[in-house]
Amino acid sequence: MKRIISFSRIIFALVAFLASSTLFAQFTLTGQYRTRTEFRAGQGTLPAAGYEPTLFTNSRLRLNVGLTADRFKFFTSIQDVRTWGQNASTTSNLDGNSLFMHEAWAEVKLNDSSFFKNVDFFGFKIGRQELVYDDEKLLGSLDWSQQARSHDAIVLKFLKKTLNVDAGFAFNQSKEYKNSGTIYSGVPPTQLGPDGTPISSGAGTNGIGIMYKAMQYIYVSKEFGLTKITGLYFNENFQKRNGTTGVFEKGTNNRTTVGLSVFGTIMGKHKIDAQAFYQGNQDKSGKTMDGYMLSLSTQFALGKKLTTGPGVDYLSGNNTLDSTSNVNRSFDPLYGTPHKFWGGMDYFYVADPYGLQGANGSANKRSPGLINISWKTKYKLRDNLFVKVDIHEFFAGNKVANVSTQDLSDKMNSRLGTEIDFVLNYNLTKAIGFECGYSAMFGTETLSALKLPVNTATKDKYLNGQWAYFMINIRPDFTNFTNLRIKEMKKNMDELNKKITALEAASQF
Repeated sequence: MKRIISFSRIIFALVAFLASSTLFAQFTLTGQYRTRTEFRAGQGTLPAAGYEPTLFTNSRLRLNVGLTADRFKFFTSIQDVRTWGQNASTTSNLDGNSLFMHEAWAEVKLNDSSFFKNVDFFGFKIGRQELVYDDEKLLGSLDWSQQARSHDAIVLKFLKKTLNVDAGFAFNQSKEYKNSGTIYSGVPPTQLGPDGTPISSGAGTNGIGIMYKAMQYIYVSKEFGLTKITGLYFNENFQKRNGTTGVFEKGTNNRTTVGLSVFGTIMGKHKIDAQAFYQGNQDKSGKTMDGYMLSLSTQFALGKKLTTGPGVDYLSGNNTLDSTSNVNRSFDPLYGTPHKFWGGMDYFYVADPYGLQGANGSANKRSPGLINISWKTKYKLRDNLFVKVDIHEFFAGNKVANVSTQDLSDKMNSRLGTEIDFVLNYNLTKAIGFECGYSAMFGTETLSALKLPVNTATKDKYLNGQWAYFMINIRPDFTNFTNLRIKEMKKNMDELNKKITALEAASQF
């Protein structure tokens, strides 16, 4: 009898150790499976005459593994992104592979020296990682895209109370070279387009067509009560390219973006954000950069369920009546999340080009910039159910040449159109969510001229577009599931231990 009791005690001690071990608290294993079915009849650009709507489903599968130890953190995120039916045969590898590494980084803590002993954190994070700051207008994960965005970089990190300072660096190369220099193309190889013909695959951001060769940035944020003020310096180095042959050459063109952001809360519930950024030095082609962005938005909380408020963004652009200028005044919102700010249909600063070939068919693509006046409303029907309605009024930020005429003084109306976005989001549980949306664009002749295909205004193109989607998002937390099971096991073992103690006491008699 005593031998049985002793054996039960050993089993209990082992389970108690596992349940109380910090191993499970320091190790994380999470996942995601997200599908999005889209109906496109004018998403990204106005549809041409004779078009047929598109319907497809794509998916993203992610497995995230993390470990936190005394002096370091380790994290990796592996994802598979594909359109359903993309691979002609599941037994063939001829259609390529969409499995790739989204994130793979390690973070090292260096606090222990006497100089940094009063600092909350000092260290570095190195590897493929997301760069996410503030509201993600200029630097974000672009999570809406199934592929999302990450960078290969090293980031030095400093945190002391409400002061945060990050300094990041990157240097890209196409592959390992031997004694052949460091010229970087920044342009990925061609891939097959929807019609089976070779096309250039995307690189960089916002249709820029080329990835930076090197990058350096400094981000500083400081909180003052309910207000946060941040500053950003972001410098990119693009490999020079021969304008005639297209061959990359030695040297770089350097684009620099600097600015400040203020995120405030009034009366503990009303939000007001303001941002101002300037972009200078050179663009990727070596032209002088002289662009800027101004942004102001508010969200008023009316009760516990409703938030609503206006916003305005101004992104400078080029005067497209002047096709000879060597100054580029088109502000590029870097590596942010345009989908979040400038309409759900992604007409501006995303993959689809936005701009004009210049007056009289000049080969220089020139974007006239953008003015976005919006009113955003969110209403919480239940704790796990909300609806959003956003209304955008778009204008060109500068003059737009009329490409249907040879008169350089002839310009088009600056109004681009109105977009209405409707979103319904429901979370069945913390791990299972559903979202559906519908958007409509009511464009103008000016928008038609600025979006591909660039023809004369309204030639063979419709002025209205539609887009709808349905998304299922499943986010399991395998670590939490394991911890819950262990807690239940520990609870059962506690009850069993009480019974063993009572039995042990009874055996003394």
